[in-house]
Amino acid sequence: MALVKSLNSGVSGLNAFQTKMDVIGNNIANVETAGFKSSSVSFAEMMSERLARAGSASDSAPQLSNQVGLGVRVSSINRDFSQGAMQSTGKVTDLAIEGEGFFLVSDGGEQLMTRAGNFVFNKDGNLVDQGGRSVQGYIADSAGNILGGGAAEDIRIDFENALPPKQTQTIKLAGNLNASTSTSSIIQAQSGFTTGESTAALGTDINDMNQTLSPLTTGDVITFDLVLNDGTTQTITHNYTAGDTVGDMINSFNTALDPAEGEMALIDGMLTLRSAQLGESDMAISSVSVTGSGDINFPNFTTTQEGQTGSQSMSTTVYDDLGRAHSLMLEFTQTAANEWSYEASFMDGEAITSGQTGTLNFDSTGKLSSSNLLNLAFEPGNGGSTTSFTVSLGDSGTGTLFTQYSGSNTAKVISQDGYAQGQLIDIAIDGAGQVQGIYDNGSSMVLAQLALGKVQNNNGLEMVGSGLYRATSAAGEMFVNTAESFTGTSINSGSLEGSNVDLAKEFTEMITSQRAYQSNARVITTSDEMLTEAVNLKR
Repeated sequence: MALVKSLNSGVSGLNAFQTKMDVIGNNIANVETAGFKSSSVSFAEMMSERLARAGSASDSAPQLSNQVGLGVRVSSINRDFSQGAMQSTGKVTDLAIEGEGFFLVSDGGEQLMTRAGNFVFNKDGNLVDQGGRSVQGYIADSAGNILGGGAAEDIRIDFENALPPKQTQTIKLAGNLNASTSTSSIIQAQSGFTTGESTAALGTDINDMNQTLSPLTTGDVITFDLVLNDGTTQTITHNYTAGDTVGDMINSFNTALDPAEGEMALIDGMLTLRSAQLGESDMAISSVSVTGSGDINFPNFTTTQEGQTGSQSMSTTVYDDLGRAHSLMLEFTQTAANEWSYEASFMDGEAITSGQTGTLNFDSTGKLSSSNLLNLAFEPGNGGSTTSFTVSLGDSGTGTLFTQYSGSNTAKVISQDGYAQGQLIDIAIDGAGQVQGIYDNGSSMVLAQLALGKVQNNNGLEMVGSGLYRATSAAGEMFVNTAESFTGTSINSGSLEGSNVDLAKEFTEMITSQRAYQSNARVITTSDEMLTEAVNLKR
């Protein structure tokens, strides 16, 4: 009978919406499942039956035949692979992918894919999922280098691993050496030269000064008795000629005095002698006198600034090839303008065999003009071989400088690349999926890196339970590499990707599915009643 078709259509509707309810129920059940991806159902009409030709066979008729559908079927169940929310757990081995890709796990044979990153280390040091499958990645070499892109393998960390010591090869210094660290002696008259009520200047005639008691005449001699920087003495004279000025007298003095000793100047009317030598100095003007008919009341001279030698010290630890620590001291001393000497020493007296002392030079802009590399070598003793290392003044790679400006002494050691033996005490996982070992000597090293997989068609993946997927031919080729090779992808340690189930949407779909199921049931009961009426016609 024709009513059987409606019965079958109703049954197909019940089956289809039962399947949809199964999917909705599964979505809601997994609302708290890490990495779960919700599914949705798509329906398609079943085949149609052609009842008869249409009322007209004309080419202008809107249809050629009359057809009736035979029900509905589930055409596909589709996964929504959109990003789930990040849920912080604080556990280092809880990992969440932000972006494309899947974690890879293996049970020793088949390689499967998952977005659920709730991993742990087992007793053997293997990083595994909750089912004991090994997480796949790349193992670093002894220097911490990763070669990605090849065949992935089980990630295993040896927690008994000891990091071998590393000899110091480079020490880096940066900062500023104060250009005014060392000072020179300044000898100054206790009172100034004046003329009338004004301060005398370089162009002032010597005989016009208030301090000139009797005018000088040509042939008179002004004599300065000096003590030089090293304690020796020197006598400097100026033979007066009529009209000579204070400047002429100072020029005679500076011409006779070696520039390496110092220079005289007139500052606010006072004669001032500045030593050219930085640091301690015996320089002094012991007396000034006039020989001849004239007489000048020269003031006494006193040292207004003592010469001081300033230095900047810094220390760091140097490791030999056995991992023993040695305390290195570096002392930089300003010996002249734009010139510093350095001396290296070890607090425990280790013998420095080369590069112990040297000189640094800076240009007029405060930049280092000599070599920025200091090469040193020392004997560590106790079975260690001769250790050589380089002290780098500044770092061109990072743009840090070693300068000499007038200001604070900020020069210091910013890094050294050696370390003692270290025991693995913790691990950390960064955004690229690199597993870094943290050692008790303060060092860290990359031990492994997680691999991620990506396919061309996510909906072609086959679900195998426990949040795992198998790559099929419908998914296309699987690409395996590290997170940084996938655009916009990173790995969050201490987080899990939550389910992307939208409860509000699922409840709405549940209501419509319930109504649709009820409606299909009504089709069946109504068809049944119509069949009953047809059967009763024979009575």
